[in-house]
Amino acid sequence: MRTNTWFLIRELAITDFKLRYNSSVLGYLWSLLNPLMMFAVLYIVFSIFMRFEGVEHYQLYLLLGIIIWTYFAEATTNGMTSMQFKASLISKINFPKWIIIIASNLTSLLTLFINFIVFSLFFIFSGTSITSSMGLSIFYLFQLIVLTFSVSLILCSFYLKFKDLQHIWTVLLQVGFWLTPIIYPIAMIPGKIQQLLFLNPMARIITDMRYTMIYDRIPTMQHNIVSIAIITTMLIIGFVVFKKRSSKFAEEL
Repeated sequence: MRTNTWFLIRELAITDFKLRYNSSVLGYLWSLLNPLMMFAVLYIVFSIFMRFEGVEHYQLYLLLGIIIWTYFAEATTNGMTSMQFKASLISKINFPKWIIIIASNLTSLLTLFINFIVFSLFFIFSGTSITSSMGLSIFYLFQLIVLTFSVSLILCSFYLKFKDLQHIWTVLLQVGFWLTPIIYPIAMIPGKIQQLLFLNPMARIITDMRYTMIYDRIPTMQHNIVSIAIITTMLIIGFVVFKKRSSKFAEEL
């Protein structure tokens, strides 16, 4: 059963990735161009016209933030609507419904890994040194994957009944982009507001990934424990909500 489950997840993820760019002229290149074009515009604006002082390796700082946020936004948006687009499969095969969301998230994860290759090239040409703290970035990447899956579970649970959720989520993502330290340095935010800002798990993950991958800094144990607590809570809420709502999916599809 476990083998069949992972086989189904893999096949769904690969098929979704191929179909996403199947009718596109540039195909898979769009998975690179989208964050790179956004990076180019923001880098020009915020490094030339509205320059942030004291941000070392700002090009890496900005690019990493955009790559991580793009993954989160893309994966949660696709995860939210994934059940609707797999309605025919759900009606024919009996399997755990959360598999569809995992497969959808994996499709976006493939894009994330491709974008990390691009980031690695920027990293090499920037002259930044490779440090031992980089190994911890895997820990924060895992947090990102779990958080994205948790949010996708919650969104998918309500989307089938409330289609307006897609538009609401688009607006919330735009607001969240500016409330997360993606463009601006976290140091420019007053201490008390920083505490509120870090209630947003994406702010924590992006900051922690930058610390370990660019600046050779390791977040404190207390910081990590709080991050794990927040993400674990999100995962539990996601599964509880999904399980409660899943019995109504068939009639809502």
